[in-house]
Amino acid sequence: MERKSLLPRLEGNISGIKALFGGSADLNVMRVEISGIRCAVLTLEGMVSSSALAQMLFGPLMRFEKRNASPADVFAYVSQRAIFSVEGYATADFSDAAERLCSGFALILIHGCDRGWAVSAQGYEKRAVSEPDSEPNIKGTREALSDNLRTSLALLRRRVKSPKLRFEFLKAGRLSNTDLCLVYIEGRTPKKLIERTKKRLESFGGDLCLTSGGIVSCLSEKRSLFSGVSTTERPDVLCAKINEGRIAVLIDGVPFAAVCPALFIENFQAVDDYADEAFFATYQRFIRFSAFFISTLLPGLYVAAAVHHPEVLSRSVLLNLIASEERTPYPLVAEMLIVIIMFEILREAGIRLPRAIGGAVSIVGGLVIGDAAVTSGLISAPLLIIIGITATSAFVVPGLNPQMTVLRIVNVLLGGALGFFGVAVLSAVALVSACRTDCFAVPYTAPLTPFTFKAMRDVITRAGGLQKKREMLIENMNGASEGGGKA
Repeated sequence: MERKSLLPRLEGNISGIKALFGGSADLNVMRVEISGIRCAVLTLEGMVSSSALAQMLFGPLMRFEKRNASPADVFAYVSQRAIFSVEGYATADFSDAAERLCSGFALILIHGCDRGWAVSAQGYEKRAVSEPDSEPNIKGTREALSDNLRTSLALLRRRVKSPKLRFEFLKAGRLSNTDLCLVYIEGRTPKKLIERTKKRLESFGGDLCLTSGGIVSCLSEKRSLFSGVSTTERPDVLCAKINEGRIAVLIDGVPFAAVCPALFIENFQAVDDYADEAFFATYQRFIRFSAFFISTLLPGLYVAAAVHHPEVLSRSVLLNLIASEERTPYPLVAEMLIVIIMFEILREAGIRLPRAIGGAVSIVGGLVIGDAAVTSGLISAPLLIIIGITATSAFVVPGLNPQMTVLRIVNVLLGGALGFFGVAVLSAVALVSACRTDCFAVPYTAPLTPFTFKAMRDVITRAGGLQKKREMLIENMNGASEGGGKA
């Protein structure tokens, strides 16, 4: 789009900006006179603070007095001698002036001057720093990233008090012009990773950038079941990740950061692992691994064993299963799929309904529907127990919930059609999909494959005394070397 320069005439500039906004009602124009020179201050309603404008802008402007002052004198005073705010920018065209207004700046226009001066006076409402909802913990911090980008950057700076922590700003979205911020530690994050991340973000072609999903898709190199980009809302987790040589992308208006490269093994790690003793953290990780396999494989194995391989079941279990299934009108595979879909509906209702009643609806709905279905003979009691165990296990590893849901349903279908062979085939396909997933040359399955011995001390187990050892950088988990990374 061609950029049109500002005019020396004040009214012409005001009319041009009004035309650019289409006469929007939230555009405020306050005309003032400074030493006999006509000026105007333009703001957008709700984007600036009235008290900040009064203290930082109008007060100093009204104190400027000079006989026979020219427009150049007023602009020099505004831009060089009067300290209105920490941020101030000269703008020479209408498009840049509009972008500054949309970012919460106050624009000062001077009659006889073909430039404007934008002053930072943001004062829009923002959510206070709250507790992390999707990544709760027991012994860690209670602060989560904020919707406001500047607040999130301050939370990170408080935890990494080093000049090596870098923030770089970009824009995304042709219409939204959303502020993005690259976060990394100089000397730890490879320069190639920084350059490739910038190049991918600059290629973002959407009109709006309102969620982290678009950024995750933009950073992902391959389309597969798993993603090489993860998200987090915890500033402490984000600091730990960039300390390992990763790069994070913060999005203005989104309380989640996109981090790349991501590893499969990180879904089984939690903040409390590093607050507890090493032996107990190892036990907790074993529980998470077990929950992942139970949630993914148990329904499919149950269907495969009951339909194709009854010899693996004991006589008493088999007789109980036969007695239960004789009272139900549906085949076992259809019955299992119906229950899984009903569970997903109840889970979705619990998430989307207001928090005050969402949990109650899902629990009461599950109890009433489950008990009524078993009593009426529509669903067998063993199958309901299997689904209950599966559903509980799924909540242990929330980061892999989409993948576990898909694998669970396909496992039931293949287990009912091909038995254990179908479950084994799907497991092999999922393993291949995970192995072929990478992000910027870092395999998703590292450090398991390719195997990196130095990084294994914090994978399935959590060795003690980790704080005394040098962090394993993410760039050294591609199987090319076993040595430490760059400092």
